[in-house]
Amino acid sequence: MATLLAFRLLPLLALLPLLPTALAAEDGADAAALVRLKQSFSDPTGRLEAWSASSPSTPCNATSPWPGAQCYKGMLVGLRLTHMNLSGTFDFGAIAKLPGLHSVNLKHNNFSGPLPASLGTVRSLRALYLSFNAFTGPVPADVFVNMRWLKKLYLDNNNMTGPLPADAIAAAPRLIELHLDRNQIDGAIPFKLPATLQRFNVSHNRLTGSIPPEVAKRYDKSAFAGNPGLCGSPGSDTAVCVAAGPAPPPAMPPPTAADYIAVQEETSVFVVIGIILLVILLVTGAMVLMLRQDERNSAAPAYDYYAGGGAMGASAAAGAVAGSSKAAAGSSSSAGPRAAEMVAVDVAAAGSSSSHGGAGSRRMGEFVLLTDDIPPFGLPDLMKASAEVLGNGTLGSAYKAAMRNGFTVAVKRMRDMNRVGRNEFEQHIHMLGELSHPNVLPPVGYHYRKEEKLIVSEYMSRGSLLYILHGDQSPNRVILDWHARVRIAVGVARGLAFLHEKLGIPAGRLVSMDGADFDAPPPPPHGNLKSGNILLDANMEPRLVDYGFFPLVNAAQAPQAMFAFRSPEGTTRGVVSARSDVYCLGVVLLELVTGRFPSQYLLSSRGGTDVVHWAAAAVAEGGERELVDPAIAAGGAGDAAVRLLRVGVHCAKPEPECRPTVAEAAWMVEEIAAGGAS
Repeated sequence: MATLLAFRLLPLLALLPLLPTALAAEDGADAAALVRLKQSFSDPTGRLEAWSASSPSTPCNATSPWPGAQCYKGMLVGLRLTHMNLSGTFDFGAIAKLPGLHSVNLKHNNFSGPLPASLGTVRSLRALYLSFNAFTGPVPADVFVNMRWLKKLYLDNNNMTGPLPADAIAAAPRLIELHLDRNQIDGAIPFKLPATLQRFNVSHNRLTGSIPPEVAKRYDKSAFAGNPGLCGSPGSDTAVCVAAGPAPPPAMPPPTAADYIAVQEETSVFVVIGIILLVILLVTGAMVLMLRQDERNSAAPAYDYYAGGGAMGASAAAGAVAGSSKAAAGSSSSAGPRAAEMVAVDVAAAGSSSSHGGAGSRRMGEFVLLTDDIPPFGLPDLMKASAEVLGNGTLGSAYKAAMRNGFTVAVKRMRDMNRVGRNEFEQHIHMLGELSHPNVLPPVGYHYRKEEKLIVSEYMSRGSLLYILHGDQSPNRVILDWHARVRIAVGVARGLAFLHEKLGIPAGRLVSMDGADFDAPPPPPHGNLKSGNILLDANMEPRLVDYGFFPLVNAAQAPQAMFAFRSPEGTTRGVVSARSDVYCLGVVLLELVTGRFPSQYLLSSRGGTDVVHWAAAAVAEGGERELVDPAIAAGGAGDAAVRLLRVGVHCAKPEPECRPTVAEAAWMVEEIAAGGAS
């Protein structure tokens, strides 16, 4: 038997000396392909100088890989050539025979003219990013017909024209994302799109006709906005049929930070009016039920309404997402509506009580209290509490509930939080409730329903950092001086570092672009850090809220709901990690130093100030002092404010790997605070 086995292994043993030669040949093929590719376009900045046949290294050299080369276990799997001012014709044919090449990213360059005919030859591509160039001509059908593995195609912000190749798009077997917005594409929207297509955007083009009903149901209205000749675009100011009569209303100017906050207050008013009408209908129905079901009603309390609030854990402030109303700033009214009048919650339909418990947790009927450190209360107490609307954020609506026992809480009614089942949800919330740090605000209780979740936290009287910096225009408003701002910066950094220590998930094997290739980073421990989710207590100490919900939020809603997805890697690749939290911290630090409302907080990016690019440009030109908020510059902020701005720029760098860790960022912020305003 041993002799037979050895005989069978002889062919394999004979191949062993050839393996280094085979690997070297593969490296040589990668290098030759990139050298040929470079000859097809112009590299005015010389950043690709290492792409040379005479280079001592190879594209995937472990110690000095070629610029722009993305490698996995020694194999070239991607090209990331963004912001390089490249121009000319990109010869896709040069890289067509590289079987491991799955991604090409050419965003923010100067490529122009029609898309190269060689594009369809790169059949192994899973993701192609061509945004922010000057490509012209029609969208080629060959891309969808020949590139059968393609999952993500970004052609937005170019000059593409002509109609969409409807049949070719419909036949794409694996397409997940198709971004064609901000071009000059005309014609109609295809009646059939791939069943796999999750994200589709054709806004701001020249499309005409009607939006197919099945297509309109699948995608958000913003996917069709900005097409004047398009009929049936929900919510679009200009999407009216030619025969519909009146012309579209004039375009409105971009919203400002004040507009953004005011909208939240106006929305709250309409929500309350609508809820009052709903209450009248429900009360009428309840009277009928009471006549018919006296016995059952006498046995169970009628909790039909609840002041929903949210992940805000003390998120009263988080409701400030961008627009805490005056109530969020601490101006409570003495005679507000009861919490039971704010939001309908059918407690009877909540299902049976879960048996899950934790240290210090108490089940008060359908409500679970997570701590022994506060007076006990349940749903009936919250029903009877006077309530105020705090705001409507990306994760839910927040309310303040002042109970009769004198304890005040913030409650948030959570949406889009069905990524896990009840047991997993309760275990996760119990874990968050056990967190203890002076700059982190944990939930104190929750109510679970399949349709919605209510998360309760201690109320923070000062409201959110967002409201204090941008929203409060009252004569008695708080003006944050330099010492207050740097103290807030230290507290935010410390709290975030604590969350990364406690909630950080070890890197594991996760799905990549092609479904199996890369070790993806774990999700960000906070995931939703912004000034609206930084509450201030009575001593003006910051408390972080809306953290740790990444494992709970539905995957489809996460890009819209979680601020980590506004990071460059989130907007371009839909991938976030712990370094995305660092980017968010950078935005907060820049907001504290400049006093400006960041445009990053707006989904449309219209309005506010792009503090990231503004500050980065100032650092590059040595003009940081001009960006310091006059309110703190006059108070002697000195060089310390400039140093903090530089830390913010460092944290918000476009490349995640160039940002510091949260622990490093916290150390830098503390060093600045310890050094004073010299």
